[in-house]
Amino acid sequence: MQAPHAPSLSPSALAFLQQAGLPYRLHAHAPVVSFEDARTLLPFDAGAMVKCLAFRLPDGRYLLAALRGQDRADYKRIADAFGVRRADLRLAADEELATDLQMVPGGVAPLPVGGARVIVDEAAARLVTLYCGTGRNDSTLEIETAALLRATGAGVAPLAKP
Repeated sequence: MQAPHAPSLSPSALAFLQQAGLPYRLHAHAPVVSFEDARTLLPFDAGAMVKCLAFRLPDGRYLLAALRGQDRADYKRIADAFGVRRADLRLAADEELATDLQMVPGGVAPLPVGGARVIVDEAAARLVTLYCGTGRNDSTLEIETAALLRATGAGVAPLAKP
């Protein structure tokens, strides 16, 4: 059995949080990739877990859509919220995440790194505290939602299927 590691953030997430001066807590855990993994393996309130989908547009820009883990993403609503065509939404490839955002699948953080735009689903925005990615899949960021929204300049819109 491996000894637990110290929780950490991706370099891009760490740089953003330090520059913004946001208070946060980190939690180390075994790697998780899906909400089902997180829900069954992690001790956090499943209703406060937030997943972040990373999209890459044809022009190279990144869009990050943050939703509660249990909610299903509505790509038409996401495209509308960002003001782009639905046909232009493409999930970022693993290599793109690693190279451009310094993040991995299952650990995408809702932070405007690498020039990414962030929009948070209205249900996730109502949470007092949320648990989300750190850029890595073996640690979780615990942060006050209102502070995160202020620091990131994230928009709030309906992104989940009704």
